[in-house]
Parts: sequence; structure tokens; C-alpha cells
Amino acid sequence: MKTEEYTLIVTSGPTREWIDPVRFISNPASGRTGWHLADAGKKKFHQVIYISGPGHPSFQNVDGAQNLPVESTEEMAEAVHQNIGSKSILFMTAAPADYRPARTEEHKIKKENKAALEIKLVPTTDILMSISGVFYENFYRVGFAAETDNIIENAITKMVRKNLDFICANTVNKEQIGFGDHANTLTVIDRKKNKKQIGPAVKEKLAEELLSMIINHLPDG
Repeated sequence: MKTEEYTLIVTSGPTREWIDPVRFISNPASGRTGWHLADAGKKKFHQVIYISGPGHPSFQNVDGAQNLPVESTEEMAEAVHQNIGSKSILFMTAAPADYRPARTEEHKIKKENKAALEIKLVPTTDILMSISGVFYENFYRVGFAAETDNIIENAITKMVRKNLDFICANTVNKEQIGFGDHANTLTVIDRKKNKKQIGPAVKEKLAEELLSMIINHLPDG
């Protein structure tokens, strides 16, 4: 397969779901891994589309790529649906919020008393699930599973349920490598449940090795 004819689509960073004008639900994802994937892909692909949530300012834009900034999970889902197609490879590197407030308050919520505040949350769009039944010629999906326990088992379950070609599993918690770190370790699993560990390595090296690995697994022609 000549990747020069293909489009690389990378989602990156977190998303934000607003509670009121000054508070939101999000996570510490920086966007570093996605940024490095998109940056490395510029030399290999016909086009690179970088869909980035509000992560670290250094990883908001990739020079030479088509940059699509988004904020909410719904905006990210829409950008993915609009850009996938034949001869494309999607790396769902982003960590979109899984829930959003059922209602976003128009004004700041005041702390007028010490009573508990209850906020009803509803699911956001599961982006990979929303495209699990979408089929294009030579369209490949690469997902990520950031887990705190049963890493491999949970990743395989996610891969099968969301109809992915590959999934990259890693551990995230406060005590170990995870969101926002400069280095990471990934276990890459394919549809046949073959596993390969990449890292530990800095995320720039990790991205280059992951990209080469996925490209080498794709069919020629």
C-alpha cells in the first residue's frame, strides 16, 4: 500500500463539557501523542487531518496539516464523520469526555449554602462506536484504551465491540505513566489478538514506531 495516496486522520487531546460558564468536565490529556503521530505522518501520507481538543497549547496545531480545533465531544464526533472515507486511517488518540451535564447553566452556579450540589450527567457520543458500522474501501480504525485495571482484557473487549483494526492499550493513573507524561508504554493488539509492546519510550519515538507498525500491517496495493 502506498501511504502517499492515503489520508491520516488523528484526533488528539481532551474535550470539554461545560457545567456553567466557568466550570467544565474534562481530563488531563495533553495531546502530545496525537500531535507526534500527526507530525510524523506528514512525511508518509498524502494528507494529514489533525482534530484537536483543548489540550496543551504546544499540541494544538501541526504545521503542514489541516488543523481542526474542537471543544466538545459532539464537535469532535462531527469532525471525524465529516473527514473519514476511502483510503484513510483514523487514529483515535483523543480522550473525549464520556459524559456531559444534562443541562449547561447560563450563569455561574453560586455557592450560596453548604448543601450538596447534584449534577445530572448523560452520555456523550461514543465516537468509535458511532462509526463501527461505517465501511469504506481501505478505511482503517486505530483505537486507544486508557485503563486502570485489566488492561489487555478491557482493550480487547473494546476492540471487538467497536470494530477496530488495532487497539493500543496503556495504563493511566496518578501513580504510573499516563495522561500528560512525556513517555509511555503501549501494547498494540490487532484483530487476531496478536500483541506487541512498544516502549517505554518518549512519546515522539513511540508515535513514530506505532505509525510504522500500523503501516507495515496494511496490505500492499
